[in-house]
Formats: sequence, structure tokens, C-alpha cells
Amino acid sequence: MSTSPSSPPDHGSASEGELAAALDRAATRGAGAWPGLEVAPATFRAYLAGRLPGEGDGVAALEAMAIEDLYLACACVQGDRRAIAAFTDRFVRVSVTAASRSRRDGPAADDMVQLVLEKLLAPRGSLPPRLAEFSGQGGLRAWVRVTVVRAGIDLERTQARRIVADTGEPAENLEELATTTDPELDYLKRHYRDEFRQAFAAALADLDPRSRNALRHHLVDRLSIDQIGALHGVHRATAARWISRSREELLAGTREQLRRRLQLSEGEYASIMRLIDSMLEVSVQRLLSG
Repeated sequence: MSTSPSSPPDHGSASEGELAAALDRAATRGAGAWPGLEVAPATFRAYLAGRLPGEGDGVAALEAMAIEDLYLACACVQGDRRAIAAFTDRFVRVSVTAASRSRRDGPAADDMVQLVLEKLLAPRGSLPPRLAEFSGQGGLRAWVRVTVVRAGIDLERTQARRIVADTGEPAENLEELATTTDPELDYLKRHYRDEFRQAFAAALADLDPRSRNALRHHLVDRLSIDQIGALHGVHRATAARWISRSREELLAGTREQLRRRLQLSEGEYASIMRLIDSMLEVSVQRLLSG
């Protein structure tokens, strides 16, 4: 049976009554987890409903969501000061501290906390704060962790731009700073730099979105396979397979692109593959860090 444009989303086998009851239970559950916060039940039910998929079993989707985390996010988006304080202490500061352990020379923790809060809670014109994009798929801590890592990268880029400004090195040549100790690879990098960049970009564009995201999380955001799995709601073994397959596809795609562009011997191709592997991380960072 067709659905008219004014009809509600199709939530599979769940009736409207079952979905309404599930939303009520979720609202009660969220309020119970954060008794010090005040979010009107109707407001939170609408917040949850807006994050349900347009098709499929809405009740099952609701049960898979991180309801407690969504309740806190909803309160923060509404501007509740107590919610923002709790969010800062339990999620942002914890994630910043964890990230700081792996970046000894990184920015000060207080600066990072402030930057992350600005990214997630600051108004964006007519758009809600970015925290409203948290859909409840996976935990809020893993979701915040991505923002923390990217904020650190942003600060490092700012520092790198200052270095570039001081040294006069053109920004587009920053890949050249990733030198090797292998004279042959450095020779290939100098002579086939443009061809490599074009081939790599084309191979990366050929990857499906999930593969590109897996590489971004792993190589740019520096997330562990556990964090990537939590972010996407899959087992760590699945996340590891995604990363391995994405890397293999990217390397194979880049090699094929170079075969089309260059006329090289098999020995030279073997060296090119070593070059591709040595430049993989910096190239992914350059193309996927936006």
C-alpha cells in the first residue's frame, strides 16, 4: 500500500501505539539516568523520534540507541547548564585526557576542552549545535573522542601553518617533509610526485564511503579498532577487517592508476609500491582531513 506524503515514516512491524509506548519508556529511562536534569518528556520523545530511521522497525531501532547519552545530549542542546557541566566533566575532559596521553607535545588540556566545547555546543547560524548530530548509534564517549582527535589535528595544522609561514615552504609541498631514509624512494617521490598524487586521489575516490571513513578514523583521527567499532556499532574484529580491506583496496587501486599513467618495468613498479606504502598515511591525512 502506498504512503501519502503526509503519512508518518514507515517503522516496519511496529504500530503507532507500540512506538509511542517505546518512546515513553525511553523518555523515562533517560530521565532516570540524569535525575538532576530537566527535559520535558515531550521534548525528549520528539528528539528521539527525529533520530529514528525513516524505514524499518522503529521500536528495535529505539532499543539499540544509547538513550542515556541522547538524554544528556538533548539537555545540552537545549542549553541546560547542569547538562553542559556534566557533559564537559564526564565526556569531554575524559576524552581530552585520554588523547593527551598519546600526544605528549599536544596542546594544553584546558585549551583542548574549550575548543571541543566550541565545536560541539556553539550556535551555527540557523543550525543546531553540532552535538545534535549525535544519533545514539554507539556511545557518546566514542563520538566525542572523534571530535577531540580532530580538534587536536586542527591545532597541529595551525602550528604547521605557522612553521610554513616562518620557513616559506609552500603548503602544497608539505608532503615533501615526509622524507624517507631510502634514496630510491626519495628519487621516485621527486620524479613521480604529480602522477602519484593523481593516482592516489583517483583510487581513494573509487573507494566506497565506508572504506574511506574506516581509513579516516584509523589514519587521520587515530582511533583504535575498539573505538571505530563502537562508533559504528560493530565488533572490533569487523572494524579491523574494514581497515585491512580498505588499505588493500587503496593500494591496489593506486597501483592500477599508476600502471595507466606510467610505462615502467616490473622492478620499477615494485619500488613504486614501496613508495605508495610509505606515503599512504600522509596522503590519507592530506585528502581526508577536511
